[in-house]
Amino acid sequence: MASRLRVAPSGATDRPEQVTGPTAVDVGASASRPDKLTVPRTASQRPSGAVVAVVAFVCLAAIGTVALLVRPPFNFVDLALVVVFVAVLDLRGPVGIPIGRGRMTFSGTAYAGIGSVYLLGPPGALAVALAFLGTNLWRRSTIPLKVAFNTGMSLLMFSAAAVAFDAAYRTSSSVAVVVSAGIAGGLAGWIVNHLLLGTVLYAEQGPRDFRWEPFLHQVGGVLPYYLGYGLTGVGIVAASSRIGDPGALVVLAAPVTIVQIATTRWMKEQAARLADAESAFNATLISLSKAIDLRDKDTEGHCRRVVEYSLLMGRNLKFSQEEMVRLSHGALLHDIGKIGVPDAILMKPGPLTEEEWAIMRTHPELGFQMVSDVRQLERAREIILNHHERFDGKGYPRGLRGDAIPLPARVFSIADSFDAMISDRPYRRGMSLEQARAEVRRCAGTQFDPVCVEAFDQIADEELRRITEEREHPTEELLSLFK
Repeated sequence: MASRLRVAPSGATDRPEQVTGPTAVDVGASASRPDKLTVPRTASQRPSGAVVAVVAFVCLAAIGTVALLVRPPFNFVDLALVVVFVAVLDLRGPVGIPIGRGRMTFSGTAYAGIGSVYLLGPPGALAVALAFLGTNLWRRSTIPLKVAFNTGMSLLMFSAAAVAFDAAYRTSSSVAVVVSAGIAGGLAGWIVNHLLLGTVLYAEQGPRDFRWEPFLHQVGGVLPYYLGYGLTGVGIVAASSRIGDPGALVVLAAPVTIVQIATTRWMKEQAARLADAESAFNATLISLSKAIDLRDKDTEGHCRRVVEYSLLMGRNLKFSQEEMVRLSHGALLHDIGKIGVPDAILMKPGPLTEEEWAIMRTHPELGFQMVSDVRQLERAREIILNHHERFDGKGYPRGLRGDAIPLPARVFSIADSFDAMISDRPYRRGMSLEQARAEVRRCAGTQFDPVCVEAFDQIADEELRRITEEREHPTEELLSLFK
């Protein structure tokens, strides 16, 4: 199955992707990405015994279901049509449609699968499972555990839908009962799909790392779509009474295929336009950051370097891709408020007076106000406003303490301070990399968040040295940091 459940990482506030079809999973995931399960690359990342046990149970349950429920006679023509239709829809993948800040993914395979099992019963569920198995082999998947789990889960899910529909449907042919049967089938499929999915995710991630709240939020969010798929299956059953099962299957698959082709083409065009717009927006931010750097030659390349330091820490803290982009934007524009600081203060070669410091300390609020109307910088503004706050509450402009400071701002404050430490100034020489590292560690718990300091410590010296020895990047290379 092509669609996946995406669980939002801690700290993320956007709605997770809304997957509206049966959900597949990559078992044996690396722990490096909390928002997306990935296939292991090394022996040390092999699936745990608990995961293997869950997959074995699913496979045995699937085999038992086939033995109990799949009985002749079989209509091989209809079953072959199901395999072909579901395989084609699965290979084309789900259709993703942006909805506000989230994304709704329509699964043609769920629609075709439930309609097929309503027509053909458990043999139809076996045909659907074989179609998924075939598409996995066609894609040359090298993860047998993943293929086994997804195939077994699909068979159990669609068998549950078929049994629930048949149990309700045989009681009466009234419209109310038929509609209720359709809903019951969709509900049964939803329960089995997400019960098995939750079990394998819990086994893979363990009780400490499994996030119940986002998982249950996602599961509850897709329930209406499963009920909708169940109702559409009733329409296919009604069509079969007039045009036969093969005709109903064609009616089932044709419109979904047309919608998928048309929607996918439209989405590709929209994605290309969005990519161009994002590239232009990022290039504008980079140009603006260079203009900020030009006001002070002593800090040339500062914006570029703090972006790279911040991104390295963000990766160590398992930030999502969207959080990384916001971190980049905030790091680029963190000092934009200095545009409003008089040159006599900003470029003063000697120490500032208390009155001058009071003016200088207004630059976070000035920067926040400058970008307050830019919707794309809504989260980046947190860094601009809070990048001089301290973990112990002695920073400015608001004197925030601890977790009250947004995490991206806590990350960035280390990057900003580290770059200032190693940079030469007219009135002092910069520290060595080792001295600056030691100073960051010394300030853990006072100026800096200890968790963020730990993330900074994970960056190799060679990586830091590479960044510090470069002065500036062309715009094209800077743009690559956002990808």
